Parts: sequence; C-alpha cells; structure tokens
Amino acid sequence: MDNTYTEEEIERCTLHGRREIVFQLRGLIKRADRVTVAFDEGRQSFLTVLLDLAEDDGLLYLDVGGSEDSNRAFLRAGHCVFTTTVDGVRYQFACEAAREARIGSGRAFAVPLPKSLLRLQRRDMFRLELPTAKPYVCRIRRGTPQELALPLHDISVGGVGILSTDKFEFAALEKLENCWIDLRDTGVLAVTLEVRYVHAFENRAGKAMWHMGCQFLNLSSLNETLIQRFMARIQAERKSLLD
Repeated sequence: MDNTYTEEEIERCTLHGRREIVFQLRGLIKRADRVTVAFDEGRQSFLTVLLDLAEDDGLLYLDVGGSEDSNRAFLRAGHCVFTTTVDGVRYQFACEAAREARIGSGRAFAVPLPKSLLRLQRRDMFRLELPTAKPYVCRIRRGTPQELALPLHDISVGGVGILSTDKFEFAALEKLENCWIDLRDTGVLAVTLEVRYVHAFENRAGKAMWHMGCQFLNLSSLNETLIQRFMARIQAERKSLLD
C-alpha cells in the first residue's frame, strides 16, 4: 500500500457495501482494462481481465493467465489480491480461493466477490471542496425533460463530485452529454461528464446521502483554464479570511 496515505484516508476510500462494490466491479468489467492479480503471499502474479460477475451467486469471473504453471498455482492459493489503476484512480480488493469456470465456451476463473474494495484517487489530481451554504450547480442534460440541477461538492480539472439526498439513477461509465456547470462570476462551462462511481453514505446527522464522482470528457483548454482560475480564486478568498 502507498504509505503516503494515512490509515484514515485509506479507510475513507474503502467501500464495504455490496451494492457499491458490484457497481465498481461492473465499471472495471465494462472497461476491460488489465488487472494484476497477486497470490502466494505476493510472490506470484499475472495480468488478467475481469470478464463478468454473478451477483446472486456472489462470484466474479476473470480470464486465465498465460502460464499453465501460474494458473495451477493460482488455483492452489487460498487468497489473492487484485490491483489496477484507471485514470489515476487505484483499485484494490482481495478475494478468497479461485476455482475453474466457463464463460460461454471459454475457460475462466471464478472467485467470491470481495467484501471490501479500495478506490484511491491520486494526490496530484487535487479536488477543491466547494461551499455548501450557497452551492455551485451542475445542470445535467440541460434543456431536456430529464434536466437535473445538482449541487457541486468538489471540482478539479479532472472532474466534479456531486452530492444529493436522492439516489442517483446513473450507471458506471454512463456518459452525460450537455451538462452545464455554473461557476457564477467565473462563467458557465458546457461539458460532457462520465460517471465514475456512486457512493452511498450517512452524514453526521445519520441521513442517507449519495456522492457521485464524474470525469470530464474532452475538456477544452479554455474550460480547463477557467477551472484553474476559479479554484485559485476560491483558495485565495479562503486564505484571506484566515489572515
């Protein structure tokens, strides 16, 4: 584990709910990115791809490795750890012993669904938390009957976080066209968002909340500059209040 992160940060970024974990895994399956699976106390590993999951059966399916010796050792292992990095976000989860399975006509491995999943954002993609008293707003699907005006929780040049007391009806990797982010004096940004995750939690008052993280797709250089200026202005205003 990257020791630049505190235990509190790691715990805060670790998902334990079954629905949240399945949501994240479906996103990784849809992307079909390479995932490293380590076993035998970290002494052995191979690259694989997550193929499918069966939520009712509690199973996650993955592609077999290229070495039969490694595959046999993997089946003998009682524990394995999966890691991958997608767009600067590190995913890590552990599973119990694997068994052989079939996906269609192809050979695969099946492991029990993990009980927890770490989703850790890299530090260099700094996100600025925004005020809640008079929130900035993101209008999703502006100008359509499905338009939603949602308060922004945070922003970076990589994307935005949105908080709501209502459950989000969006899927992992869903593309949200025609979104407008109102930064008031800085301007209104027309952007396309991609849903990266939806996380349910309870606030300090015990009320259910949902946090949706979205990534900008093809953000223009002008909008990137406007976001950087906006973030710098908010930070300067906060600093002046402390002086």
